[in-house]
Formats: sequence, C-alpha cells, structure tokens
Amino acid sequence: DYCFIICHASVEPKSAVVSLCQGLSVHFACTSHTYCVFIHISMLAACGGGSSSSAAVSGSAASGSASAEGTGNVTPVGEYPIVNEPITFKIMGAKDPGAPDWSELEVFQRLSEITNINFEFEVSETGTWPEQKNIALVGGEYGDIILRDKSATDANMAVTDEETYGPQGIFLDLTDLIDQYAPNIKAMMEKYPDVKAAMTSMDGKIYGLPYVFHTATVQGHTAFFSEEWMKNVGVDKVPETTDELYDMLVAFKEQDANGNGDPSDEIPFTCVGLTTTIRDLLIPAFTGLPDGLSFNLDDEGKVVYAPATEEYKEFLKYANKLYSEGLLDPEFSTQTAQQWQAKVKADQCGIYSGSPTTLDPSTTAQQLSLPPLTSATNDEKVVKQPLYMYPGRAFITDKCSDPVAAIRLLDMFYATEEDAVEGFSGLTTFVGWEGEHWEYTDDTKTAYSWIDPITGFSDINKTVSVNMELPGLLEFNAMPAGSPLMEMKCEQVAEMQAPYYNIKNAYPQNARFTAEESERGNVIENDLYTQVLMMTTKFIVGDTDIESGWEDYLASLEKIGLAELTEIKEAALARWNEAIQ
Repeated sequence: DYCFIICHASVEPKSAVVSLCQGLSVHFACTSHTYCVFIHISMLAACGGGSSSSAAVSGSAASGSASAEGTGNVTPVGEYPIVNEPITFKIMGAKDPGAPDWSELEVFQRLSEITNINFEFEVSETGTWPEQKNIALVGGEYGDIILRDKSATDANMAVTDEETYGPQGIFLDLTDLIDQYAPNIKAMMEKYPDVKAAMTSMDGKIYGLPYVFHTATVQGHTAFFSEEWMKNVGVDKVPETTDELYDMLVAFKEQDANGNGDPSDEIPFTCVGLTTTIRDLLIPAFTGLPDGLSFNLDDEGKVVYAPATEEYKEFLKYANKLYSEGLLDPEFSTQTAQQWQAKVKADQCGIYSGSPTTLDPSTTAQQLSLPPLTSATNDEKVVKQPLYMYPGRAFITDKCSDPVAAIRLLDMFYATEEDAVEGFSGLTTFVGWEGEHWEYTDDTKTAYSWIDPITGFSDINKTVSVNMELPGLLEFNAMPAGSPLMEMKCEQVAEMQAPYYNIKNAYPQNARFTAEESERGNVIENDLYTQVLMMTTKFIVGDTDIESGWEDYLASLEKIGLAELTEIKEAALARWNEAIQ
C-alpha cells in the first residue's frame, strides 16, 4: 500500500518531493545517507495533478464562505461573530522562553468569544521552534495558522519560509483574501507602501503577514548624556557638529564633569564595540549615510557601502583622535556589557551609548540626546530609522478549513484604536484592553499608566497577551507614565532624533533575495562585516596607520567580494523599487 521513493541525502525533500505532491500526507524517515519518502499508493494519482485542491485555494473562499457579503458559515465583513457556528483552528507558533501556553492568555480567550472561533495551540519556545516547525511542515502535520515564525539565531527565517512554502502551496496566497475580506490589512498596505513591498514575495504574491510597530520608546541612536555634566564644564549648547562634540569631550576629560571632586575619573565617551553609537551616530556624521557599517543608497539611489567611502576614512581619523587623546573609552572594543553598565551607573561616563533607562532609577538629572551631527565632509543631519517591521508573523496553511474566517480573524490584529472590535485592535496585544489593563493619563493621549494589578509588560505577558511580534499593526505614541527616565528618553528622541530619520538613503531592510543571491551574498556580507570590524578597530586604536593602510584595506574588501555583493544588492533593490510602486 505504499510507494517508496529513495533519494540521496543531499537532495532537499521540500523541493524534490513536496513541491510535486502538494496537499498529500508525505512522511519522511531519514538516515545520514538517504531520505525515504512514504506516500500512500492510493494517493499517487494526485501527484500528477500539479497542485492540491487546498493549495489551489490561492486566496479564494473555501468551506462554503465565498463572498464578502457573508454566505455559508462566515458572516459579512464587519459583522461579528465571524462565524455563525463555532469552528476550531489549530495554531502553531513560537512562544518566548518561560512564557505561558497561549491557551492561558486572555487575548485568545476573548477573541474566541468575539469571533466564535476556538483555538487549539501547539507552541514551542523560540529555541526549539525552527526544528519543530520544519518537522511539522515536511511531515505534513501542521496547523491551520502559524503565528510568530521567529528564530533566536536567524532573523531571515520567516522570509525564507515564505519563499519556500508559499510557492509550494503549503502557505496560501493571501492576495485576494486581503483584497476581499481584510479591510484593516488593506488600509495598512495603502498607508505604508514599503510594508506592502516587504510583504510581497519574489513571485509577486503575499503569503505572510507582518508585525508593524511605531512606538514612542524606540530610538535611532543611543548617544545620551547628563545635562549636569554639560553645565559642570561650562558648555551651554548641545553639540551639533563633530568639532563641537570634540570640544565638549575635552572639557569632560579635563574638568570635574561628574562633580565628585575628582577631575581625573571621567570617561568622556564610552560604548561597547562599534555597533551602537559609533555605527549610528559618529560614522553617519561623516558619510551622511544612515547605516555606518553596511549598505546604503546614495542620493541617486545607487547602492553604496559606507565602510568603503572616502568619508569613512575621515571618520577613522576622528575616532583615532578621540582614542589617542583619551576621550574614547580605552576599553570600548574589549569590555562586556556588564562592565560598561557598571561604569555608567557609577556616573563615570559622559556620552554613555545607551538608553537613560540604563541608569539607576533614582537618577533625577536631565538626560539629553545628541542630535545627528554634521562634519567637514557632511552637512546633513542623518539618523537611521529604527526597525519597525518583522515579516512573516502569520501564515494561513493549506490545511486551513476556512481561509476566509482565518483572514477575518487575522485582520482584527491590524485594526486601529478607532476600528477596534469590542476593544480589540493591534494595540491590545501590546498593552491589553484600555480601561482594564491600562489607561491614558489625560485627554492628550501622550502618556499612559497601568491599572492594578498590572504593573508592566511582564504582567501583560504572563496573563494577557504576547506583547511583541504577534502579527498586527501597533501605532502607539504614548509614553509610559511614572518612569522619569523613560519619559526623558522619549521626549529627547522625539525632539532630537525623529525629525532626522533618514529613509531616502537607507537600503530597504526587507528587500528580498533569490536563494542563489542569499547563499552567495550572506557569505560575502559576513566576511566583509568581520573584516570591517577588525580593521576599523585597528585603525581607531592605532595598530594600523590609517594613511598607509587605507588602500590595502579597500583592496581586502574587493578581494572578499564587495563588487559582487553590490551587484546582488542592486538586483534586489530593483525588485523592491518595482514592488513599492
């Protein structure tokens, strides 16, 4: 009763078999040498059909729910419950370590009451989720919906899954479903064309839904410092240029900036490595490009690698000057985050490259943010816009008994506050229900506070919701009340950073690459990044002379494959630009 198909272990089953037999219960048993694929002989005829009936849904209604007007069991768009007679969806997903089972969370319990849809959960912690998910997908034993497809080690996993399982028909094409049954998702895509482009797969279809978030608590860079330090050394103006920053750092070093009576214990500028304030503030001050250690776009829209520009060389000279004069922490490249934090909390540091919330909660001194700086080689203030989207946080599979009901359910996560259904919107997953778990402090809606017994996000995650990376749209600009340091941070970011968020020169974070491009490009990019970090550190601390070593440094980047990777980035950018139209 079985057909045995034996193939070498080097053959990837997903592409070799599953794509030929979509919709079948294909089971794999593997050894170190071969894969064995077991298919019921009675089902073999279906393999010749090219695609399964469930995969062929391709965004059309199923299970008797065929139109936006509401036929069969599904009610019209905008009416609730979503289904007249209860149905059950099996939901798979990744939960955070130590988090409760999703069946215990209020958000899913109340959604079930609102929609008439029951849930059976099969969740794994993020560390084991990728393996558990892959076993389920390859073995054909997966649920109706997949949520929070995320990995602790592979930021691109969800996109890879989209591009793999979407064209195979395992993940449904949601394009028509969104157009007919998901007004909130559709409105979001119209409002944010870049989000739509990021959702669009290589074949032009939409298989996954993202988590999109705009909140007051994120920042473009972490160059904060105490206003008291500035006043103690007689500086009356926040630096706006690299020269003005240098002058203030000199004052921090030579005077008793922290006011403890010892003018020699100050560290004017500290950070951990190159990937925080140096990357996000100092390098852009010279290059005029938002990402100091990666690919950007020049003013003509061409791909440019910041560490290979002449302006980067000028940054190196500046950073070497800070280091050699004792203005940059001598341990910046070797200290741990714990060592750095101890210095910051001891009030030893001027520019401390971290959120003010890192400080002792008893701190009352006003904390200031540097604005993006200009320099002799750049006259434009540039800050990288904080990450605001994670793709592939929801998929509807070909196992789904009712795709229309499923997309209606998921569309609720993209509702704005104004379009909330019984208090549920994209905001609800983040902070719970307004008036029950939290409330605005006044009519301006600029701040919010928790309602007892909720005291913070840890409580939300224990009993109410998964406050990050469920699919949905979160637009929440209120600051948490009762946290002076957080309020300082949010106010400073809004004033000193947000007006300068640069999009035009940023390489799109969610541009898509072919499998071949990814395989080759990832190797080159990782090697480039390693080389840049190593040589930049050597240039800054003086182990390698900048003038005599610059050309050899550029040659090493070319040898690794900079030109080839730039071509790959250009090809992906062209597809992105087409998708965003």
